[in-house]
Order: sequence, then C-alpha cells, then structure tokens
Amino acid sequence: WGNNVVPVFYIEVVGFTILPSMEGHLALKTPNVYRRLPALCAVMFCLGAGLEYVMCKTGFYNVTTVKEGQKAASAKAEDDEFWMRVKARREARERMVTIRSE
Repeated sequence: WGNNVVPVFYIEVVGFTILPSMEGHLALKTPNVYRRLPALCAVMFCLGAGLEYVMCKTGFYNVTTVKEGQKAASAKAEDDEFWMRVKARREARERMVTIRSE
C-alpha cells in the first residue's frame, strides 16, 4: 500500500479471533439460525434415515446380534467349565480329608 492509498477493509487473524472486517453493504451478515433450523433438521433427519436404511439392508444389526450371542454363549461355557473344575477339586479334597473307619 502506498502513502496515499487507504485500504477499505482489513482482516487480521490473531490466534483464532477475527478482528474488524468489512463494513456497510459488503459486511458479513450474521446468519439467522431460526430461519435455517427447519432445513437443518430436515437434512439431519434424511441423513439419519439413510444411515438406518443402509444398516438394515446390509444386515448390520443381524451380524451384531449374532456376535453378541456368540460372546454370551462363550462366556457361559467358560463359566460352566470353571465351576465344573471347582466342583471336581472340592470332591477330590473331600475324598482326601474324609476319615475312614474300617
């Protein structure tokens, strides 16, 4: 900029703060949230519905249900096996401790 030229606007970025910007008819207008909210809700609803549709069509929920069932069955089998071993140990100790009077 020369000595005789004065800039109409300037933007300085300090950190994440934008300092003075354009004024007048070139100024950035603040968005009207209440006017755009219905459109935003409609777009979000459509995205959610599309995602649900894809998840149902690809069988995501079925796969998840089967995997969760397998995990539960595996955990139950491990638990049953553990308690069978505990019972066998208790019976073995009981046989060792029992006093026989013959």
